[in-house]
Formats: sequence, C-alpha cells, structure tokens
Amino acid sequence: MIVRRLTPKDLSAFRALWADGLMRVPQAFLFSAEEVRAFPNKDVERGLEVNLTLGVFDASRRLVGFVSARRGGPKRMQHMADIGPLYVRADSQRQGYGRALMEALLQQLVDAGIQQAELCVDVDNRGAQELYQSLGFHVFGRRPRSVVIDGVPRDDFLMIKALDGSDLMRGA
Repeated sequence: MIVRRLTPKDLSAFRALWADGLMRVPQAFLFSAEEVRAFPNKDVERGLEVNLTLGVFDASRRLVGFVSARRGGPKRMQHMADIGPLYVRADSQRQGYGRALMEALLQQLVDAGIQQAELCVDVDNRGAQELYQSLGFHVFGRRPRSVVIDGVPRDDFLMIKALDGSDLMRGA
C-alpha cells in the first residue's frame, strides 16, 4: 500500500474514483454527481493543488481511496482543518486503506501546525464513525438535514479531534 498526496497528474484516476463514490454512497459527499461532472478539469486540478488530498494505492498501483482536508480560510480559523470526504472503493474496504489515509492525513496536519481537525459523518455510517472514534475523534454535535439527497434529508454527526493534545471535550 502506498499513501501519497494526489497531484494534477492523478486527475483521471481521482475523478473516476470520485464518480464511483458518488454512485455508491452519495450521502458521503457534499456535491452531487451532476455537480461533479460539471466541474471543469482545471478546477479539479486546482483543488488538488490547493487542498491536501491524499490517495492510497494498492499493490497493483490502482488508486483505491482518497481523503481531503482544507485548512480554515480566514486567519482566525487557520488553526483548524476540515476533513472530508474520505472514500475507499467497495472492493478495498476493511483492508486498512481508510485508516492508513486518515493516519497519514492527521500526521500531515500536525506537521503543518494544525491544532484541531473536524469532520462530518452520516449518522447511519457506523463503520466510518468507528474508524474516526478509534483515531481519537469525538462527536460534538448533530447537524439535522446536513444534506438533502433526492428529496431525502440526511443528518450528520459533527466530530472533532485535538491535534495539539488539548482536551476539547472538557465540559462538553
């Protein structure tokens, strides 16, 4: 298994895997398949350059998963990063790829001086919740109707992890 930052050279494989994820688990993504198809390649390439997007490759060098993180934009929010989405191909799940992606991502965020990481996860996605909790994330809220897919509202749990050793859940 190889985990590395994705670059514009990975555009084709990244878009294909993103499309697979949108087809299989649309509730795991903010954008719809139609919106993603409408993104020009140059915009997706720019996203790969600006955001921290890691990919994981199997033994045959096939991209089987990815995760992204975005540092807070305004100066007052640059101590934090928003993680997501995380996606691993169905035939590659439960093989440690998601954990490897998250561990590598969290280490890169720590190395960049990020103090806390936050993410949203569908309330019905128990597997992802268990992974995030095992990595030290804690639920700190629930966002009703976080996304509406084909007219059906989906709720998300909001999760957080301190990357600097702070106890963010004290008093929660």
